[in-house]
Amino acid sequence: MNYKPSYRISPIKDAEFPDRIKEIQSVLAPVMETGSISSFDGISLQYYWYPCENPVGTVVIVHGFTEFALKYEEIIYYFLEMGYNCFIYDQRSHGYSGSGISDHRYNHVEDFRDYSKDLNVIMEQVVKPFAKDTEIYIYCHSMGGTVNLHYFHDFKPDFIKKAVFSSPMVVPRMAKNIPFWIVEASIRKSVKKDGWNAAFPHTSHFNPNASFDTSHDCSRARFDHNLALRVADEHYQNSGSTNRWLWECLKIRKYLPKKEFLSEISQNILVLKAGQDSVVYTDVYKNLEKFIPSCKVSDYPSSRHSIYNSDDETLVRYWNEVFTFLKS
Repeated sequence: MNYKPSYRISPIKDAEFPDRIKEIQSVLAPVMETGSISSFDGISLQYYWYPCENPVGTVVIVHGFTEFALKYEEIIYYFLEMGYNCFIYDQRSHGYSGSGISDHRYNHVEDFRDYSKDLNVIMEQVVKPFAKDTEIYIYCHSMGGTVNLHYFHDFKPDFIKKAVFSSPMVVPRMAKNIPFWIVEASIRKSVKKDGWNAAFPHTSHFNPNASFDTSHDCSRARFDHNLALRVADEHYQNSGSTNRWLWECLKIRKYLPKKEFLSEISQNILVLKAGQDSVVYTDVYKNLEKFIPSCKVSDYPSSRHSIYNSDDETLVRYWNEVFTFLKS
């Protein structure tokens, strides 16, 4: 069954969200097609495909750290309403995708470029055949931005012309702004004691009673909904990281913001910057704008890290900017 778009959207207001998201879920259920594929190293990747009638393009969503595909149902609905096929997958160590370690509470990766290799497998073996002759675009959040910068740099996917990066992780911010060298020293100590696949000693754990006030969201209704999804399904409760994941994460800051890396990226990129971001450093976005030939940074001064979970007024501007960029 293909979704019939209206080619217009009105972002859901916070007060209306609890009822509207239930409607959206019932609308998306008969449209959604699911499957899994083995990545380059045998890790299973779970994906979700939402086709629409007479599509104007196909959007691939790449989620962030500790997220999962079904958290994006509202966003999937918006893309469908505007006439775009939508594709999303659980990144390795997230959701229903494989992990490579036995304890699924922790995110693990041998090399951060494994994420971009996963995306390349997904694109070549699943998205391209599904998308057929439509233009393919990227929408990504946080760690998804890291994945896509690697993907654009390493695989040179010329068939992708435009990408939206929402709060991309170019340089991660440590909790309480602890200096990187202290974290690296702690990792080395932990590896010596327990090995690379062990949980980082100071890693976070899933909290079913998480506080909205200290969250990455500005929409209480969306925060409550997403927390309920995580409480209800243990596959969505990964929170912390292994020593290896954190070590690989810290490595990206040494090359990702550099001219030598960014200047090789040819895609037209819109970067949406959260002014109250406590998860990633945003001052480095000026490097993206400076060194990527086609890149614009747009500032959302009052937003926290998850701009797509903002207040009513911000969401109107946010989605208008996203779709104006894709259609221009």
